[in-house]
Amino acid sequence: MNLIILRTNLLDGLSSVERAIGENTNLPILKDILIKTRENKIEFISTNLELAIEASVSGKIIEKGEVTVPFSIFNSTIKNLNTERITLEEKGKKLIVKTDNYEAIMQIHNPKEFPIIPSISNENHSIKINTKDLKEAIGSVIIAAQYSDIRPEISGVFMKYSDETLTFAATDGFRLSERKLNQKQTKANMEDFSVIVPLKTANEVMRMFNKDEEIEIFIDPNQIMFRAQTEKVISRLIDGTFPDYQSVIPKQIQNEVSAERNELVNALKLASGFSGRANDVTIKIGEGNKFLEIYSSDNILGENCYKVPAKTKGEKFSLVFNWHYVLDGLKIYKSPEITIGVNSSDKPVVIKSENEPGLIYVAMPIKS
Repeated sequence: MNLIILRTNLLDGLSSVERAIGENTNLPILKDILIKTRENKIEFISTNLELAIEASVSGKIIEKGEVTVPFSIFNSTIKNLNTERITLEEKGKKLIVKTDNYEAIMQIHNPKEFPIIPSISNENHSIKINTKDLKEAIGSVIIAAQYSDIRPEISGVFMKYSDETLTFAATDGFRLSERKLNQKQTKANMEDFSVIVPLKTANEVMRMFNKDEEIEIFIDPNQIMFRAQTEKVISRLIDGTFPDYQSVIPKQIQNEVSAERNELVNALKLASGFSGRANDVTIKIGEGNKFLEIYSSDNILGENCYKVPAKTKGEKFSLVFNWHYVLDGLKIYKSPEITIGVNSSDKPVVIKSENEPGLIYVAMPIKS
């Protein structure tokens, strides 16, 4: 293999695949990346056996081939070079990295020992979605997911396609978030499905795809692939049944309060400083039903109360929440005004916005 590649392109490729570099000491090859030529592109591939990432960049291919090289030393070397034009040449089972004034000779491994990257069994059926819509959908639910060895089914993002609607959801048992995309936001030529995408994979999709382009999603019984023009993420799916979260979302709301989202965010940030170890804040309707009170106190720190102007419907209420959960729910919305729906002190509370009908966030109070 003999290549000439711009440092900028090389760093883009390395940055894309970095997060799938393995740490398995029993398989040191997982600490390598596979560099190979395909047609007129240079491909970089990494895997930790659960997740695989492929990225392709442009360069001049003098001689085709493939090599595996330890990622750490290779990445560090490229980052510290200050020359844009770089030559990569395989010679005598070594990789030579060369610029006008620099040369390094790196040990490489047999590319045949690199794990085979799994492929999707059927690439004729997929869902296409704009990068922005995909990342916003995942970003609005991923905050409710949680790593769990005991309950692996909640350690990911639930994806479901049904009735021409693509639904994303996540829950940790204390709160849940759901985002729906309609047929105007997706193009599908596949049957209905429901899968659980590992949390790490969902985070990687959020990090990787940054261009304004279309992402194509492929699914088979055990794997999922997110593919753009120059990048690809392939991941195993979580085996299990996602919780029946729909039963938790209140079908009717008895009491509602609407307020400015930014005001509530500021109130919770201030209240968090006085919430102590329990992270508890009280949210209640104030006198005259014209504002919300966000109150917190601690025997050592003191107490504070922030009054947020609000419009109320129904009866007064007073609930105690983990402020992290409420603040996370407020942050996923873009609308200037949000509505909080309450039924009772021991029932889930709904945060929503009329301007974002496809998004809903639910949190449980911790005490009345």
